[in-house]
Amino acid sequence: MKRFLMMTGAAALAMFCWTSCFPDDYLDETKKEPPQTEKPDPKPDTGGEEGTEPEKPGTDKQLTYDDLAEYDYLKNYVNRTTSPDFKLGAAVTVSNFLRKTEEYKMATENFDEMTAGNAMKQASILRRDGSMDFTQVRNFLDAAELAGMTVYGHTLAWHSQQSNDYLRGLIQGKKVEVPDGTGEAVLLEADFNDGAHPFGGWGNNSSRTVENGAFKVTNPSAVNNWEAQFAHDFAEPFVPGQKYTLSFRIKGSAAGRLDSGFQITDGYKSAGEFPGVQFTTEWKDVDIECECTAEGGTRLIFSFGEFAGDIYIDDFVFTATGVNYTYEPMTAAEKKEALTEAMDRWIKAVMEVTATRVSAWDAVNESVSGRDTNGDGFYELESAEWGSSNNFYWQDYLGSGDYVRIVIEKARKYYAEFGGTAPLRLFINDYNLESDWDDNKKLKSLIHWIGVWESDGVTKIDGIGTQMHISYYENPQTQKSKENHVVKMLQLMANTGKLVKISELDMGYVNSSGTTLSTSQLTDEQHRKMADYYDFIVTKYFEIVPPAQQYGITQWCPTDAPGALGTGWRGGEPVGLWDQNYNRKYAYAGFANGLMRN
Repeated sequence: MKRFLMMTGAAALAMFCWTSCFPDDYLDETKKEPPQTEKPDPKPDTGGEEGTEPEKPGTDKQLTYDDLAEYDYLKNYVNRTTSPDFKLGAAVTVSNFLRKTEEYKMATENFDEMTAGNAMKQASILRRDGSMDFTQVRNFLDAAELAGMTVYGHTLAWHSQQSNDYLRGLIQGKKVEVPDGTGEAVLLEADFNDGAHPFGGWGNNSSRTVENGAFKVTNPSAVNNWEAQFAHDFAEPFVPGQKYTLSFRIKGSAAGRLDSGFQITDGYKSAGEFPGVQFTTEWKDVDIECECTAEGGTRLIFSFGEFAGDIYIDDFVFTATGVNYTYEPMTAAEKKEALTEAMDRWIKAVMEVTATRVSAWDAVNESVSGRDTNGDGFYELESAEWGSSNNFYWQDYLGSGDYVRIVIEKARKYYAEFGGTAPLRLFINDYNLESDWDDNKKLKSLIHWIGVWESDGVTKIDGIGTQMHISYYENPQTQKSKENHVVKMLQLMANTGKLVKISELDMGYVNSSGTTLSTSQLTDEQHRKMADYYDFIVTKYFEIVPPAQQYGITQWCPTDAPGALGTGWRGGEPVGLWDQNYNRKYAYAGFANGLMRN
């Protein structure tokens, strides 16, 4: 295959959206680079055609769109002599890979390694009752092995996408009897002040967000009441004959009605109905009661399809009343013991399935916050104190010092116990490590914390993963600052002596007025600028990171993101190397050019 360096002038690319771009946490947009004003948070190709030398970077070659087809597959540009251990990776949707869609073809042709977008996270495996289902993981590992690819594990511990109900149940406290009818148990509570909400939903293109500290439900048009709903599912079923109360404040953009009740999800049958709530445009306090009427109800469901407009809810509390039990609070030490046992059980199960096949993991994901509350110059670990109620912050219970140590110790123990023989590489993975607004303070904080965790003389962290969910900035001063801090990030990471991995690379585009552009808005020249930035990042990685520390680079969004701007994971943004039809973009050429410079 010929090799080209992109220079100037080309035909425009047709851009689309595709579902291959997926989130680390599809409900969490915080990992995107903030606005400028925001403060935190197969075989190598050894040449061209036989008897010829491939064109080298720097060749005065004016690339055209048609020339993109002449590029080789990406992995064939990795210099396996100078970077023998380097892995070129891609994140994939496991279900697509197993069905051998275009995503399978893209991954197997272009990359050495894969990261599962969601399938290996706890919430995809650990059920509400504590049971675990590794079927999809096993199938994925089988398919990867047949395709000659390795799998990078993502992730053992995180505060997001955990089995929250199960974990919270472990530390709810001992259930103790009280005189009949005198006990109360709060089952769900939310004030929405953290910007998060505990509800799923569906129907009629309705949406659920948090606005000004209140839960906001929007229904674009009036339909049957049951055609637009939001709900919360519970691990344990409601008790027939038991009474439950709902307390909340409510108002709407117009007068309307909200209905609620219990649902048996198998067959969507009712297990009791609360009185309907009439609301107006003024806040109204609501206290309503319902008795569970059937066995098997696990869903608290709200119906609002007949109302067109916005509904606002605040100070939400759902309680089991008049019960003959309460929960005796656990001490901090008891909670730590219970959750350490839960972490042990989880990692043991993971390693039993993966140890002989997966030898590198994000041991802990996104541990460092963007807050320095004690003024010591380093950011604290993430915490429920300032985090989302949708998350489970292990570090709040295991301790800032012991949290990562426990994960590392369990991973190494069970990896060896279940037959892992390749050197186990354990990473701490985080985002915004390239941040210019705080002069890479988050990375500096992570390096500080790694020192804390390793100070016991036992814990060993092998590498640092930097996600790099970035954007190209049209403003030249801003873009120069971004590039300078990418360089500083790589230098700081290399100076630790640890493995360096770009773990989740994707890129958007911000124009000169500070507006994030959608794929459909980008010009040919703007696509070229993004390609140049990919070239810069990949080139600097090989320039700065010594070969012995080069773990690899993983492209997180192979194709452009679906949807509209502001939806899903970077919805509507030009984050991929391919368009939705898996046509190569100029970004592909930029990435390839960076690889071939090594």
